[in-house]
This record gives sequence, structure tokens and C-alpha cells, in this order.
Amino acid sequence: MKTPVIVCVDDEKTILNSLQMELMDELGDQYLIETAESGIEALEIIEELLAEGIELPLVISDQIMPSMKGDELLTQVHAITPKTLTILLTGQADAEAVGRAVNSANLYRYIPKPWESTDLSMTITKALKSYFQDKKLAQFYASLEYKVAARTRELQQKNKFLSIAVHDLKNPLFTIYEFSDMIKTDFADTPEEVIEMADMIAIASQKMFKLVKNILDVNAIESRKMDISLNVFDILPTLQWVINQYIKRAKVKQISLHCHYQKQAYHALCNKDLLGQVFDNLISNAIKYSPIGKAINIRLKQDDSGYVRCEIQDEGPGLSLADQEKLFGQFTRLTPKPTGGEDSTGLGLFIVKKLVESQQGKVWCESLEGQGATFIVQLKR
Repeated sequence: MKTPVIVCVDDEKTILNSLQMELMDELGDQYLIETAESGIEALEIIEELLAEGIELPLVISDQIMPSMKGDELLTQVHAITPKTLTILLTGQADAEAVGRAVNSANLYRYIPKPWESTDLSMTITKALKSYFQDKKLAQFYASLEYKVAARTRELQQKNKFLSIAVHDLKNPLFTIYEFSDMIKTDFADTPEEVIEMADMIAIASQKMFKLVKNILDVNAIESRKMDISLNVFDILPTLQWVINQYIKRAKVKQISLHCHYQKQAYHALCNKDLLGQVFDNLISNAIKYSPIGKAINIRLKQDDSGYVRCEIQDEGPGLSLADQEKLFGQFTRLTPKPTGGEDSTGLGLFIVKKLVESQQGKVWCESLEGQGATFIVQLKR
């Protein structure tokens, strides 16, 4: 590894030699000290050093020199090697020159001439420490950025493969379901055990189809390929339609669904199809985790706050604080279990949160263990 170089510039030979000796005494053989008696000579030395791949952490220059002033030299140095720190030596309090160097030359500090040795020594030491700390930090961030970019490419490739593989599963699964239904309905004198097996095949294929759909939804959300257009419309009919789809399923568990609202219309900014998916998931979950014989209350609310809220309240076991903290994560497994043997992919609430946020809304849960849970969707009006 080549030894780093510090370049010192002053048109007075005696001062230049004195500066070089002080730096050599202070820094030893950790750095080479190059000297130049003019700005032009200094630029030539710097270009040669950089061409050889030698590190240049610091340039120290006098201000008052013929043909090229110190602040002009340091400005050019900064243009050539932006990471190099600079120190300006000046025998006159030239605030304007110092200001130009601060703004244009990455000036670390200016030191009055004649300098005080201890002050010069401390300044040089701190400047070099700052340079190498910044370099180390820059290398760390560059390495991190490279790793993140590589990991992102890897995940994108995996997601693309997963999307293709999962998408190709949809048709075979649907075909399996259709054939199992045909076995039950289209053939006379089908043995009872065959019908039972066909039912098992249908249920399994439906579960797989739901998982496939959820994975495709997650992939579309995370890759931002989901087309989301927002409009203001009345969300009450959408909610009522979803509730009607679940009345039969709720009756199987003797669960009653109650929809409460006081106005004839509740206008909100959203996407009708995606909002229907949100309501579908939340109402399905409420039924899934509610004990037999309980009620689910669904309320639409609108006030002067500028928002419309939909609250879906169940009478299930409720959620602990630990469960609530991980509620909207991917593949989350919570303490409460479905009460009727229903399946769960652990993706539904993750999808709900992403869909609501894509509509500029918020979703959260309020719950106490043993007292049910209320999921709240809030949308802009």
C-alpha cells in the first residue's frame, strides 16, 4: 500500500521548510510530505500523485503567493480531488479569501501566520482523523449500497420466479376443483366414499387456490404492479354487498351480522374493487375467529374530521399486546385460532394494510384479551 502524501505550498522557501519539518516530526513515516513553491507547481505534483494512485488526504497552502492565490489553488484542488481536505495559511485577516475557500475548496480550517506549533499540530492531526473517518464511512455506505442493490436484484428475481410459478398453479387448481365437483354431481350412483373423497379434494384445492391468490396479491403489492386509481364514491353499497356474501357462512356458526349506519350515503376516496377486498378479508376474519352463537357489529361513521370510518367488531377472544404488535405482518401466526376449523395463510391482514395504505387510508385494531377485537378502516372523504 502506497504511503499517503500531504502537499505543502508556500512561496517562501524558509517557511516551507519549517512547515515540512514540523509535519515530519509530528507524523513520522506515516505520511510523505511534498512541497511546492507555487500554485502551478503544486497542481502538477498533485496530478502526478493522483495518476500514480497515491492518496492525498491534505493540502496546506499559503494565501499570498504570486500568480495564484491560496484560495484559488485550493479551489482547483477541490475540483480535482473533492475528498481532500485543505488548510489555508494567511498572514493577513482576509475574510473574503477564507470565505471563498470555505465555499469552494472543502476548507477544513485557516491558520494565521506565524502559526503556533501546538495549534498547527492539533489541527493537522484532527484533519487527518476526519479525512480517514469520512473515508471509512463512505466505504461502509458504498459496501452497504452494493449489498442492498445485490439483495434487491436477488429478491426481484425470486419474486419474478415465484409469481410465474404461482400464477401457473391457478389453472390446474381450478381444474382439480371442477373435476371434483363433476364427480359429485355429474355421475349417477357415485359411491358415498368417492363423494367424500371428492369433497376433500375440493376443499384442499380451494385452500390452495386461496393461498395462490394471496401470494399473487402480495407480489403485486410489493412490486408495485397493482393498478390503483382512486375516486370519491359511496362505500355503503360495497360494504352491504360483502356482508350479504357472508350471511350464509355466518349462519353455519350461528353468528349474526349487524350493519349500523345513520346516513344514506358515505362518500370516501378509495378504489371500489380494492376496498371490497379489504371488507371481504376483515369480515371473513371476524367470522373465522368468532365463537359459535356470537354477533359481529359493523358500523359506518362520518363526522366533521374529514374521514369515513368502518368498524368491524367481533366478540371473539381478543388479542394480546404481543399479538397486536405483529398483527399486520407477513405469514403472522397469532395466539387465537379459527373456531370452526377454517384455514389461515397468515397473509390476509398484511394485504389489508397494504391495500388500505395504497388508498391513502389507515387501518388498525383495538382489542383487549377476552373482550373481542375491533378493526377500523379510516378513509379520506
